[in-house]
Amino acid sequence: MNSNKKITLIIFSMVTLLTLIIVALVAIGSRESGYAGAKKRAYLTAEIVKSSLTSHMVNGNMHQRDVFLDSLERMVELNELWVTRSPKISEQFGTEATNELPRDEIDKKVLKTGKEEVVIDESLKNASLRITIPYVASAMDKPNCLSCHNAKEGDVLGAISIKLDIQEDRISNIAILLNIIAIVILFLIFILIFISKKIKPYTTSFDSITHTLKQVHEGDYSVRAPKGILKEDKEAFMWLNEIIEKLETVLTGIEKNLTAFVHNRSTNLNNDKLLTAKEIIEDISEIYNFKKTIETDLSKEDIYYRLIQVLKDKLKVKDFYIFENDIQKDERKIIYGPKDIKPCCDLRNDIKELCRAERTSNIICSENFPEICRIAKCENSIEYTCIPFTINEQKSITIHILCDNKECSKHNKYQIGIIKKYLEETKPILESRMLMDVLRQRNLVDGLTGLYNRKYLDEFVEKTMPNELAQDTTYAIMFLDIDYFKMINDTYGHDAGDAILQKLSKTMQENISPNEFIIRFGGEEFLIIMKNPTEESAQELAKRINEEFAKIVFTFNNESFSKTVSIGYSFFPADTDQFWKSIKYADLCLYEAKETGRNKVIRFTKEILKNGEKADY
Repeated sequence: MNSNKKITLIIFSMVTLLTLIIVALVAIGSRESGYAGAKKRAYLTAEIVKSSLTSHMVNGNMHQRDVFLDSLERMVELNELWVTRSPKISEQFGTEATNELPRDEIDKKVLKTGKEEVVIDESLKNASLRITIPYVASAMDKPNCLSCHNAKEGDVLGAISIKLDIQEDRISNIAILLNIIAIVILFLIFILIFISKKIKPYTTSFDSITHTLKQVHEGDYSVRAPKGILKEDKEAFMWLNEIIEKLETVLTGIEKNLTAFVHNRSTNLNNDKLLTAKEIIEDISEIYNFKKTIETDLSKEDIYYRLIQVLKDKLKVKDFYIFENDIQKDERKIIYGPKDIKPCCDLRNDIKELCRAERTSNIICSENFPEICRIAKCENSIEYTCIPFTINEQKSITIHILCDNKECSKHNKYQIGIIKKYLEETKPILESRMLMDVLRQRNLVDGLTGLYNRKYLDEFVEKTMPNELAQDTTYAIMFLDIDYFKMINDTYGHDAGDAILQKLSKTMQENISPNEFIIRFGGEEFLIIMKNPTEESAQELAKRINEEFAKIVFTFNNESFSKTVSIGYSFFPADTDQFWKSIKYADLCLYEAKETGRNKVIRFTKEILKNGEKADY
């Protein structure tokens, strides 16, 4: 229903209600007026009867009163008339007039109370009014009632009852009321037509504005309001169209410029430019806060942690992996992944050739083609999306997103653009932290062997070891030394010595587990730190390195030979509660191996110590 019909109906309803109230009041007033007229006739009749009866009594012809009453009763609209004596009058003048006794309870009540009674009897066909009026004794009457009657002032002498036919009055009132209703109906019809025509220009304009604003509200900023009918409407419509046009221009510009900035999602979930602009601005604000936060993070691990939180909490990506790819080594490691879902891709090597996302630098989605990447093997109808992102010439990241339903896939596809923007903002800072890690790694790694150096050991003892000791971690410290290494340098040169050191380093790296690390302590001396060792595991590692290195044959200057190592080891904190003293004990064991023939593995015991050192043990 349009505004014109609504407003017309409201006004018409109000006028109709008011008219009905007026008609009801008129009807009630007519009815009461008819009753009032009937009462007046009754009062006039009562006075006539009273005066006539008084005359008959004074003239002494009371025996003729019935003739008078009968003639009066035959008057038009007077159905019935009778006079009732009070008990006092009957006692004074006798009871020969039996027709003047009370006829019903109303007569008795009026004689007793001295108050008139009115009874209205109405039906569909007839209407009558019965009124009983008392005659009260008063000295003020002429003639004086008290002079003739044995009564006091205010005593009821009798009553007159009159029944009047008021049907004609009622019919007359109804006719008048019907005429009024007919006039009112004609008036309402006129009002309805008049109001509809007069307010139509205004309501039409209002409906046009409402329709236009509704379309704008639904995101259609290309709509324009039609020209108005009234002068004021034309100006209002012109202003409205100018506002919508400006809004469309601004929002289109915002959407175009900011969408390019934030890689707007694959498909926008709503078509409203205003909501799109709001989402984009919120994205920019969150990206800015993210960037300001990671700028103060110290390590790449902190940055990865922030990125993980963004994907989980802000972008609502449920299951995903983050792979870090070493482009130069062509290797991959997992930075983050859910515990209960395996990745579809388990590549660890040959990333540049086998990983389709890294090779093509394109987003790979199994939704487009289920076997688009033949390396990926998913379980339980899981779909995946791989987003590659290059950090620098050495490192890249792959976001591996998993989904088990269409809604999840749709949501994640919508987030791809913003994920890429987060990665772009992460790139320079992550690259900087990776470079710092490389520089730090170089500072902590021996250039010849690729093993950790003494600085790394100092940092480990200062920063890492206290936390591990708090978790009841134990260590085995091994000291290694190549037997007769100085003779190699003197005989074959330092290049030969460096080659032997590199070979020993490789042998040690091949035989240790992730719970051990190696430090080049100085020259041909090496230190191996084992975490949570047993007597058996420590002895086994030492013997294995000793035996494996002894198997290697070196050839320099057309001469072939093998070399051996001597190894001493101790346990911390089992042998001592001081870490550096434990290193000294391992060094003493190494010295003992060399003094007793070399190519040996010796575990620290108290007997190795000298007398003075035994006292301090």
